[in-house]
Amino acid sequence: MNNDPLSAAKNLRELIIEHRDETESQRQLAAPIVEALIDTNLCRMALSVDDGGLETSPVDALAVYETLAAAEASVAWVAWNNSLVCWFARHLSPGVREEVFGDPSALFASSTRPSGRAVPQGSDYVVNGRWALVSGCMHAHWIPVMAFVEEDGEIQMLDGGVPNMRLFMAPRGSYEILDTWHVGGLRGTGSHDAVLKDEFVPEGRSFSPMGPSLIDTPLGRVPVVVTMAAGCAAICLGIAQSAADSLVELGVTKVPVDPGPSLRNRPQNQATVARTQTLLEALRANLRSGMAALWGKAEANESPTPADLARVWSASVTTALECRELVTASYAAAGTSSLYVDNSIERGHRDIHAVLQHIVLQPFWLEEAGRVALGLEPAHPLFAI
Repeated sequence: MNNDPLSAAKNLRELIIEHRDETESQRQLAAPIVEALIDTNLCRMALSVDDGGLETSPVDALAVYETLAAAEASVAWVAWNNSLVCWFARHLSPGVREEVFGDPSALFASSTRPSGRAVPQGSDYVVNGRWALVSGCMHAHWIPVMAFVEEDGEIQMLDGGVPNMRLFMAPRGSYEILDTWHVGGLRGTGSHDAVLKDEFVPEGRSFSPMGPSLIDTPLGRVPVVVTMAAGCAAICLGIAQSAADSLVELGVTKVPVDPGPSLRNRPQNQATVARTQTLLEALRANLRSGMAALWGKAEANESPTPADLARVWSASVTTALECRELVTASYAAAGTSSLYVDNSIERGHRDIHAVLQHIVLQPFWLEEAGRVALGLEPAHPLFAI
C-alpha cells in the first residue's frame, strides 16, 4: 500500500484511462480500478490510521481528487463519496468502527436523503425506505442511509421543532439495489437506488450527523459538510484541467478541413486557453488556502469561525461554477471534435454538469457565505457541521 496518496493517484492514471470505455459501458467502475482503489486505500483518506485509513489531511486530499478526476471523474467521485462514510466514523463507537472498517477491502456508499422511516424497537430500530443516487453501491460493503424516526406513524420532533433524522449503517446483503442509473454525466459511478425492507439496525449502528464527535483528533474535529464541498470542487478542477489540456493537445494535432485559421490560430481560442489556465491556478490556490486555514484550526483544536467556514463554502461553490463555464468554453472551442464520445472534452462536459447537481455545490451556500460577510448569522443547519 502506498502511503503517499497523491503519488498513488498519479500512478493510477494509465489504468483508469485504459478502462474508461468499460467503466462507461458498465455504468460502474471497472473491476481493475476498484481493486486498485482498495490496494491504494484512496477511499479511506478521511479515516484514521488506527481504523485502517490513511489519515490524509483534507488539504492534501484535494489534490488527489483533482488528479483522479482529470483521468476519470467517476473514479474521483466514488473515492470522494467513500470519504463521507469515513468522516462518519467520528459518530461510531470503537467496536462499531472495527465492524465497519476492520476489513481493509471494504468499500462504502451512502445516501443522506431522508427518504426512509425508522421505527424504534426498544433502543434499536426497524428501517424501511428507498434511497436514490447511492454512488458506488455496486462495490459497497456498507451503506449508511438517512431516515426519519417515527412513532405511531408520526415523525419524532426534537427540541426546537427539528425532525429526528438519523443515519443507519446497512451491511451488504441487507439492501436491494435497483438498476436506475441510466444517465449521461458521471455514468461510471453506478449511483443506483437502494431499498431496505423491515431491516433491523442495532442502536450502535445508528447516529445523528449533528451529534458530537467521539474522536478527538483533527480528523474528528474538522467540519464535515464544508470539507466534502471542497472535495467536490476539487473534482471540478480536475475535469476542467483535463478539458483544458485536451483543447491544447487538439489545437496542436487537429488538421483543419475548413477554410480559415486552424483551431490554435483563432484569437478567441488563444484567449480561452490563457484565461482558463489563469483561472484554474487562481481557483485551485484559493480553495486549498481556505481549506488549509480550516484544517489548521482543527489541528490547533480551535473552533472555526463563521468566516473560516464561509471562506471555504464560497471557494467551493465559486470554483465549481467557474469550472463549469471553463469546460463549456473548451467544448465550444474544440468545435465538432467535442461531439464525439471518445473525446475527453465531451465526457468532461457531461460530467461537470452532473457534479454541479450535488447539494454541496448549490448556489444557496454562496448566499450563506454572503450572510456571514454581511455580519449576519448563517441560516442553514449544516453550515458548520
